[in-house]
Amino acid sequence: GTSSSSGPVIELLAPSKTDGPIKPNFLYEPSSAHLPPPARVCLYYAPWCPHCQHYAPKYIKLAKAVTAKHPEIEFHAVSCTVHNRLCNEQKINSYPTLKLFREGSYDALDFKVKDAKVKNLLFRLGYDVSEKSESQNNHEDQANKKEIARVVPFRMHDVHDAWNDAELSFEFALKTGIFMTNGPLSKEESSSFKNWLELLTKSLPIQMTKTHDIVTMLLENFEEASQSQSNLSKLIRPYASPDNSQTWRTCTNGDNKMGYTCGLWQLFHIMTIGVVEYNRHNTPIIPTRQVSEILRNYIEHFFQCEVCRLNFLDMYDNCAFDGCHRLSDKPSSNEHDWRELPMWLWETHNDINTRLLGERMDQNNQPKPSQWESQQARWPSLYICPNCWREDKSWEEDEIFDHLHSMYWSGNPSYIKIPSNESEPKQSFSSIWKVGGFLVCTISLLAWFVRLSKAHHHSGRHKKVDH
Repeated sequence: GTSSSSGPVIELLAPSKTDGPIKPNFLYEPSSAHLPPPARVCLYYAPWCPHCQHYAPKYIKLAKAVTAKHPEIEFHAVSCTVHNRLCNEQKINSYPTLKLFREGSYDALDFKVKDAKVKNLLFRLGYDVSEKSESQNNHEDQANKKEIARVVPFRMHDVHDAWNDAELSFEFALKTGIFMTNGPLSKEESSSFKNWLELLTKSLPIQMTKTHDIVTMLLENFEEASQSQSNLSKLIRPYASPDNSQTWRTCTNGDNKMGYTCGLWQLFHIMTIGVVEYNRHNTPIIPTRQVSEILRNYIEHFFQCEVCRLNFLDMYDNCAFDGCHRLSDKPSSNEHDWRELPMWLWETHNDINTRLLGERMDQNNQPKPSQWESQQARWPSLYICPNCWREDKSWEEDEIFDHLHSMYWSGNPSYIKIPSNESEPKQSFSSIWKVGGFLVCTISLLAWFVRLSKAHHHSGRHKKVDH
């Protein structure tokens, strides 16, 4: 594969259409005679992963610090979005992931990102670090911090923006996030994926036509779709948007690469509001805990930003925001109980936003966020929804739900109940004609009666005749 060097890090470029499978020499041993490869470090990442973006400048500084002393060591970077097949072969199942290769070896050594200091890295690569200065360990974390806005405000968007971004992220996940190995999905992964698709059939607005079509098609061909990424890609190709046409509209802050995670959250929010809508008009009722478990399992198996995934699972499994009591595995006829689902997800999402703000401040050696900045990191902002927040920074639950509903569902026509079998649409259509015919006859009869009444009035026949 062709590589591009930017400073000390060598980026593996996207293959051309004429290239076969990418087998770069720093990962795969060439078939012909060659010199022993030098020691190498390889970062596997996804452009949409916020923690990958946070780590990128640290990786570059680590590379500078190491190569200043040992210029023979190579530092590589591989985008698993661009090189999905290669990452599957390398068994990369989370982002960011570091792998080390000692000089002359093609056997990858696992290396935790949190341990990626100069001294630790050199030791794992087989270098003598006994005389290295301890100060080198933190060299990559010093000066030249990038100045960025402390709090990036949320952009106003409407329901169509949310649907667009959710649709794109759903498709992107199918292309890059379902299969992390070249084999079929495990039994547990297959069950989680199928449950997720079945939930979406009930909880997405009817306007997301293309997504509904893809979900229906995948459920009809699930056995084939669950066997490999190539099968899945082949099935969705006639429906999905071309990769180069994907443009997310919300909370990308000018960087389209951030669109995937944002759109995925949009999809989650739409789904939770959709469950409330479904329960309003359908039986049997979907229990809120059943939905949250399906969401949890989807994130566990198919969201590859490791820190994001582990944080969410930790929050969920430890009943953050009283989720274990607010969400029930028993059906309820009370709409307030259904609303707990989107409200719980909203609280969880805002907590994550606030935590990410703090991590970004810490990464850039900036003071901790103030109370006002933490409030601004929560959505909706005071500016967007002033009635949502009280003076003590607590929220009005009904106002928040109404705002979520307007952002993710409003604009829909009246909810149309999906027939449970193929015969019902024909019966419904027939019934409509019967009712319509009855109304036409009734209106015609009334019109005839009015005309007759007028005729009587003009002729005087309606008056009583006195003798």
